Amino acid sequence: MTNFAEIPLQYPQCWRLDISNRILFDGVNQIHLTSIESVIVKSMLLKEDRVISKAELISSIGRDPDLYRGLQMSLSRLQIKFKKNAGGSHLFRTVRNRGYCLTQTIHINGGAISGGGVR
Repeated sequence: MTNFAEIPLQYPQCWRLDISNRILFDGVNQIHLTSIESVIVKSMLLKEDRVISKAELISSIGRDPDLYRGLQMSLSRLQIKFKKNAGGSHLFRTVRNRGYCLTQTIHINGGAISGGGVR
């Protein structure tokens, strides 16, 4: 297993997502994600428009957007988990009538994909 505390980050204010181990880390903090949380973060990162709709997030976890009612709980738990490990910062925010967008810069497994930056 990788010791994430030893991996230097190029940008001190960014996070890194290790998809295979489902860990979000910033060089100091490690946040272990559930499989659904990992897919949610990855989907938010890969969304070109920056804002991802509720239906798109539900579809990304392999559920029917018309039937699935667990997204809000997953998002709430993910936000609480992130705030607890990131000094109260938010991972994402709600965009009224559109969906959600990241508020943190996150890189995937050393890639250049990042989202957010808006606090």
